[in-house]
Amino acid sequence: QARRMLLAAGIPVVEMWDVTDTPVDLCVGFNHVAAGRAMAAYCLAAGYRRAATVSAVDERARRRKDGFRQAFLTGAPGPIPDVTCAGEASLGRGREALARLIDGQGFATGVVACSSDLLAHGILIEARARGLAVPGRVAVIGFGDQDYAADLLPALTSVRVDRQALGRIAAEAILARIEGGPPPPAVTDLGFEIVRRESA
Repeated sequence: QARRMLLAAGIPVVEMWDVTDTPVDLCVGFNHVAAGRAMAAYCLAAGYRRAATVSAVDERARRRKDGFRQAFLTGAPGPIPDVTCAGEASLGRGREALARLIDGQGFATGVVACSSDLLAHGILIEARARGLAVPGRVAVIGFGDQDYAADLLPALTSVRVDRQALGRIAAEAILARIEGGPPPPAVTDLGFEIVRRESA
């Protein structure tokens, strides 16, 4: 229904943070499944053969998690324990997630792929509280490469998306529509970059 309303409005529409083959008008973002697969490829290349996933209840986070799990299983045997956190991501939910993985699902060692840096930060805190070496016992990879990621102890490996470029390109696309210039691309895939640090 929302899509029909936007199409009928006859105004420029830019969908952000995701890409789709069928945008309402324009979209600027990246492929979330591909990001999850890239996280798995990075972990496998780094030598990890056990993994767990921690994510928020969010469609895009789910797609990244599914991409990670499918790709990781091609290079290492399962199972891959999983915790899906109810509500918004937080430090407390990250701590709780690692506790649930260890105490409830028998996760003893490996890499934990998180849907956000905030959850990953909580996992780092819980690992430290339990005396678990990172990355020796538990490795952690986040998503978003927030400003604080490089300053954590240990510094957090994360997936970076150029948010400034995303906003700029989206604004330029709207202006191009309004001003009637050359039509911008319907789909702009900005891609992503895995930033390697100490946590994984």
